[in-house]
Amino acid sequence: MKTGKTLSITLLSSILTACGGGTGAALGTIETNTPATTVSTTTTTGTISTIINVAPDTTSSTIKSNARLLTHSVIDAAYSNSLERLITVSSSPKNALNIINPTTGEQQVVLLNLAPTSLSISPDGKTAVVGHSQAVTHVNLQAASVLDFYDNLGFNVFDITLGDNGIAYATPTSNTLNDFLKAINLGTGEVTSSDTVVQMGGSYVAFSSTPKGLYIYDKGTLPADLIKADTATPPQALYDSPYNGDYDIGSTNGKGLWLTEDGSYILTAGETLFRTATTEDQDMLYQRSLSDNDNDPNTLLLHADHSQAVEKFVVILDKGITGIGSEYSLKTYTMPTLNLIDEKLTSDLTPTSNNDTSVIPQFVFFNGDGTKRYVILQQGEGTYLLNI
Repeated sequence: MKTGKTLSITLLSSILTACGGGTGAALGTIETNTPATTVSTTTTTGTISTIINVAPDTTSSTIKSNARLLTHSVIDAAYSNSLERLITVSSSPKNALNIINPTTGEQQVVLLNLAPTSLSISPDGKTAVVGHSQAVTHVNLQAASVLDFYDNLGFNVFDITLGDNGIAYATPTSNTLNDFLKAINLGTGEVTSSDTVVQMGGSYVAFSSTPKGLYIYDKGTLPADLIKADTATPPQALYDSPYNGDYDIGSTNGKGLWLTEDGSYILTAGETLFRTATTEDQDMLYQRSLSDNDNDPNTLLLHADHSQAVEKFVVILDKGITGIGSEYSLKTYTMPTLNLIDEKLTSDLTPTSNNDTSVIPQFVFFNGDGTKRYVILQQGEGTYLLNI
């Protein structure tokens, strides 16, 4: 990554062996100061990486005081409330899962065997799964080590979600009649295919502890729909939403669906809020839309996160015109009324003093108690973490 400057970083007390098949991590110690680079070597047991501490740049006015330059690209991201760590996966400069302390900037790097396509963390925030082409990696976030790696899945993972039962559920990239919802046993690597949840290529899936089940943003139908499946092996379809195009779930360009922390509501890429329930007649019922505040139903919701502690949703929106350009904003809403209480435009989110280069927000998260919001964004060739 070209930054135009040299950053001061500290390599701190851990060498992590990231290798497949549940071999875990070998630990060692390094402590030194060096220019911005990841120290790595190859051994007979796997690839060794390090903990990197990236301090805010105080020697230059280029990077603002509430921003940090990350050492990697970000393909997907999640936040662990229990660990108070931001988890990202990247393919540049290396295929890696990154465990970031957003307060100090410390980054633990767990190298991956393949380029990642998607990421999910467990309900307790202590483990993660990474999807790849034909493969999945299971990671212990507390130990920063690979638990298992299976590279014979038989399909390319598009989206993935991690249950509380040792099973990961995934959708494939392609979309034909035989592209089923998949269940992956993380103890054995066995893959089973649902025979009732089909045409799942490019669809998004989210595990819910309460009410128990899988909620799926089904992009294999027109219009897109919400459906619910159980968490059996293989998963079976239960029912779809009671609507057929009545409310905006999201277009074919939609980026996902987001559950509240208690599982009571679903917010979709179409800016629409639905209530969940344990019974079909009360499940996935329409509540209201974010567009009720701005009267712009064409705005696309790119990413969202919910804090149960403060009962709020924070979202990244794009109200630009497809094919013409984007117009991003970051908004915070109360729940469940979706009253807008804060809005920041891209001019408020610029991580550097360079106002001539466009800013592209990618992901946004609350911290565990909901007092901070963290934004991952791109500006030029850099990827930044912004504390707002």
